[in-house]
Amino acid sequence: MQELALLYVRVSSKEQEKEGYSLDAQEKLGYKYAFRNNFKIVKCWKVSESAWRKQRKVFNLMVDYAKKHSEIEHIIFDVTDRMTRNDFDKLKIYTLIKEYDKTIHFSRTNKRFNKNSNSDDEFMFDIEVAVAKKMSNDISRKAKMGLREKAEQGFYPSLAPIGYKNNSTTHSIYIDEEKVPYIKRVFSLMATGSYSLRMLADKLYSQGFRSRNGMRVKKCGIGLILKNPIYYGAFRWNGGFYQGNHTPIVSKGLFDQVQSVMNGKFRPSIQKNNFAFNNLIICGICNCKILGERKKNKYTYYHCTFSKGRHNGIGYIREEKLAVMFEKPIKNITIDEELAAWLIRDIKERTKGTLKLEKNRILSLKTQYKKISNRLSMLYDAKFDKEIDEGIFVQKEKDYKTQLIEIKSEIDNSNEINPNCYEDAQKILELSKRLYSLYIRANYEEKTKILKFVASNYTLLNASLYPTYRKPFDILAKGPDRITMRGRRDSNSRPPA
Repeated sequence: MQELALLYVRVSSKEQEKEGYSLDAQEKLGYKYAFRNNFKIVKCWKVSESAWRKQRKVFNLMVDYAKKHSEIEHIIFDVTDRMTRNDFDKLKIYTLIKEYDKTIHFSRTNKRFNKNSNSDDEFMFDIEVAVAKKMSNDISRKAKMGLREKAEQGFYPSLAPIGYKNNSTTHSIYIDEEKVPYIKRVFSLMATGSYSLRMLADKLYSQGFRSRNGMRVKKCGIGLILKNPIYYGAFRWNGGFYQGNHTPIVSKGLFDQVQSVMNGKFRPSIQKNNFAFNNLIICGICNCKILGERKKNKYTYYHCTFSKGRHNGIGYIREEKLAVMFEKPIKNITIDEELAAWLIRDIKERTKGTLKLEKNRILSLKTQYKKISNRLSMLYDAKFDKEIDEGIFVQKEKDYKTQLIEIKSEIDNSNEINPNCYEDAQKILELSKRLYSLYIRANYEEKTKILKFVASNYTLLNASLYPTYRKPFDILAKGPDRITMRGRRDSNSRPPA
């Protein structure tokens, strides 16, 4: 009569399959062993999982199955390291042997082990498990060293985050052209301070942004994207911080701006009633928002949210009056024809040398980057030759890497210089001549677009609005005299009176 047996075959890597340890090869050898010993295999587990983990799901299922079926007396493995490479699973096997009277078989070596085995057999069994464990530890250590070396060289040693793809040939990451517009958009929108994570998740989902498996990217996923330095060219891995050699998607400046917004107390609100001037104004007394509210289903008033408690000083302002109050900030940056013509001539003269100066600055940064890289290389040599204290090495390594990341970021940002800055400046100045008239003729929705274009926010205090102008409107707001102070102080450089 045939005795009943279980068969467990395992592989953890493609390399092992090439070495003759494929699942099919182990299964075939296991069935041949069972046939020779007159065993009937009632259940077989074929699994791809590492044997050094503390939690092996399929292995544990096999152990539980063996415990529940007392009629099964035998368990067949290929060799010892296919069974276990850690002490936790070795104890489970000992429990099956000592308490459940199971016999362990190894089909490749024709060895067996049960509770009747002598002390020498048990000793050899322990040694084989220990050797398997050491081999696993060595493989793990070498793999970690290889990944760290890869990270040191600027290669991201893991699955590329959304917005990038892995190149299996070069072992590097490259930009995912389909996803990168969404990544740029999510950073740009968050930097405005007008969106929460949930609002961004909803907006990008409606525009077609999906994860790799086609699912919605939730607000927690958006948060992870916005906090990941990989998008400006650096990356974190295994407790370290490294400068990558991949192409950045956003600038370091934009990334830092987003971190400032996310670390602040700003909490954007959803405009349920689509009030035109919501998310534009803050209270000058308490820094809370000024939001719209409908009264009698007819009139729209704006007032402080009083999130930090009620106060005197700012009452309710009708939407029509608020629209008029915005005229002054717009008028302050609307320039006449004569000043515009002078500014265009001045910008043209200044632009001539700007690109050349920037080119020299980049060359200087690259020289500095090479110098720090050489110092870092010498530091590694000193550690290898044991000429430097470990504590000093760790601190110096951290300092050099930080410097390299900062210099690389400056170089990347410099590459974003607009070669058409003169033409763009002309367009801005042409627009500035017509800003006030455009605002007067615009409807509320168009007025809001103009207001957001010229300033990041407006502070309401003592019935007056104080804008935080964006560049270059902050310069125009200072007037001709202040503009002159920024330029050369000769008579030819001054704007007309």
